[in-house]
Amino acid sequence: MARKTKLSIYIVSSMFYKDISEKQIRNVTRVIKNEVPMSNLNINIVQTEGSLEIPFMVNRICKKKKPDGIIALGCIIKGKTNHYQTITESVSKNLIQLSLKYDIPITSGVLSVTDKKLIKSRTDGGPKDRAIEAAKSLLKLIKVCKDL
Repeated sequence: MARKTKLSIYIVSSMFYKDISEKQIRNVTRVIKNEVPMSNLNINIVQTEGSLEIPFMVNRICKKKKPDGIIALGCIIKGKTNHYQTITESVSKNLIQLSLKYDIPITSGVLSVTDKKLIKSRTDGGPKDRAIEAAKSLLKLIKVCKDL
């Protein structure tokens, strides 16, 4: 069987809060490109309307494309109903199940915040940036998987 020559990474991003998602995508691609030579890299960005659609799209990508890894991005902000809790738990649980089902590393940079003030520190490219954490974690998982 022929070996893949390029590392195939998908970024699946909810665009419900477009400004946040675009910042997350920029941070993730910057981190990945700093770690992996462009000649060995194939990054694909797939957008969804909201976070609830992310697991469906990840499932589809795993089934059809069999990438080396996937990073899920988006933002869920608590409102006045329990909708926040339902979506947060559903997205998280389904991403874990898909990762195990397809044996593909999937990391999540989907923010779940109770206050909009928390978004800035988690998307500013600094030490608490959740998308950057997800990108670094994915690259480590891919390396470990290739070494096994």
